[in-house]
This record gives sequence, C-alpha cells and structure tokens, in this order.
Amino acid sequence: MDSCSQVLHEVQNAIVDELARARARGFQAHRLLDVGCWDGTTTRRYADTLGCDACGIEVFEAQANEARARGIEVAGLDLERDPFPWPDGSLDVVVVNQVFEHLKNLWLPMSECWRVLRLGGLAVVSVPNLASLHNRVLLVLGRQPTSIRTFGPHVRGFTFGEFRSFVAAGGGFAIERARGVGFYPLPARASGPACALWPGASHTTLVVGRKARDGAAPWTEHLRREREHGLQTHFA
Repeated sequence: MDSCSQVLHEVQNAIVDELARARARGFQAHRLLDVGCWDGTTTRRYADTLGCDACGIEVFEAQANEARARGIEVAGLDLERDPFPWPDGSLDVVVVNQVFEHLKNLWLPMSECWRVLRLGGLAVVSVPNLASLHNRVLLVLGRQPTSIRTFGPHVRGFTFGEFRSFVAAGGGFAIERARGVGFYPLPARASGPACALWPGASHTTLVVGRKARDGAAPWTEHLRREREHGLQTHFA
C-alpha cells in the first residue's frame, strides 16, 4: 500500500473509531448516510459499527449499483445542485469523507446534511489539511501543495482551524471532537502520536459535530449571497 492509500485507510479507520466511540457512550442510530459512498464497502463498515441501516449518495452509476447490491439505499445526484431525497430529521448520522474539497458549492450539501439529521444526530466529516506538514514544506520550496493542485481534483483547501470553524458556523453543530489523522510521510504506526501533538499539521482534518438546534441551516445564507452576487461558482 502506498503512502497516500495508507493515509486514506487511516482516515476510514478513524471514522469507524469515532462511530464506535459514540455507540459506546450510548448513542443510538437507526440510519446512516454516507455522502460519496462509492461502492458501499466502507459505508457497510460504518453502518455495521453502529448496527444500523445505510443510505448513500454516489454520482457514478456503476459504483452506486455495487453499493445497492450491498443493501445500501443509494441516491445519484449532483451535490452542488440537488437537495437530498430524505425528509427533515430522518437520519441519525451523516458521514462526509474526503468530499468537500471537490466542491465549489459547499453551502447546499452542508445545509442538506444538517437538514436530514435529527436533533442530536452526528456529522462526521473530513478533508485534506492544506496546512499539513508536507504541504508546508512544499510551499517553503516554492512548490504547489498536493491538496490543491491546478490540474488536480480539488477546488477547495482547508486548514485544520478553518474547517472546524466551517462545521461549527452559526452554532448549527456543536463540535464534539476535532482531530488530525495521518502525518505524511510518517507510517501509520508513528502518525498517531504526531497527530496528537500537532493536529494542525496532520494530513487530514476529522471533525465530529452534534446537531445542536433546529431551524434554518447556518450555511444557507452563504448560498443565497453567492447566487445573488454571481460569485465565481459554477452554479451561479
């Protein structure tokens, strides 16, 4: 397994750990949504950790069908344009792993994650860390950070603190835990202590938030402003 794949595997394990931690504290879940579920392999693992049913969102039809074959209810939609098909407050957990860095329109999918969660439900979200140690070294050397390359798939970059603030915006989510995962180029066995000492330089930021209130989603105002003023988003 190469270093990049190893870190992504570490992130998946960390999400499972957070779900297991929640269940051990008495958190009960009946339905989990995995945004960007791919073929459902990891989604199934998340749901089994909580002992609940699984839903997913996946735009690639072949992988969506594989997830359906694993017993997952999958919706195929454009995260930047389409609302989620589930009713308000109908889900207990939403996992969004390594998705937001691919989106210009963060406001709609984040608002939808918040809407479909019940009060007290959990959002477990992760993104690559723009301020990771290896990105800092690349910038010092005058090179482009790997988390947001011109010819790469990422269109957004988040530092540890910035992403935590994004999730907590407007008090919609109470942050239960924010941690770093992976410390590239250290191997997995050595990355845990390094992340604990310096989470802001870890490879990936992982945030667990609990839905703290009902009402209007805190991110919808940003979406309205971007649409009104025609900012540089492809959906404007």
